[in-house]
Amino acid sequence: MKQKMKRCAAAFAAALCVTAAGCGKQQAAIDPADALEQLKSSTTFTDQMNDMDSAGACRFYDVSADLVQDGAAYVGSGATAESMAVFQATDTDAAQSIADVLQTFTDSWIKGYSDYKPEEVPKLESAVLEQDGVYVVFCVTADNAAAKTAVQDLLHP
Repeated sequence: MKQKMKRCAAAFAAALCVTAAGCGKQQAAIDPADALEQLKSSTTFTDQMNDMDSAGACRFYDVSADLVQDGAAYVGSGATAESMAVFQATDTDAAQSIADVLQTFTDSWIKGYSDYKPEEVPKLESAVLEQDGVYVVFCVTADNAAAKTAVQDLLHP
């Protein structure tokens, strides 16, 4: 009887460890301004770029400030479609809403640049838009493949 109790206790402990390990996936905290600096150094832009704080980023991308805990952006002059933003949402539902707004933004810019500067459309069509937990990262650069790698490195160190 004692052996059976020991085996049951050991099985329960093992199951508890497996369950705890599955729940233990913690997302690293990301500061949007620091993340933006890291991404800027890993990507290529052909336009003159300007930094924006959280409020400016929300206005530029038409993201509701109620969804955002913190954010930062790096935007071009308009001569190109290049821009980059990192948002920390208030929760994962808000992050999904931000990602949806950024997809709408991209679709709108594709239409606008189709007539204005069609050579910018491929950048927009291959834009990097990643959501991981409460974080949303958006990049339109001269080299979106490199930007995608940089975003993956940022979100999954």
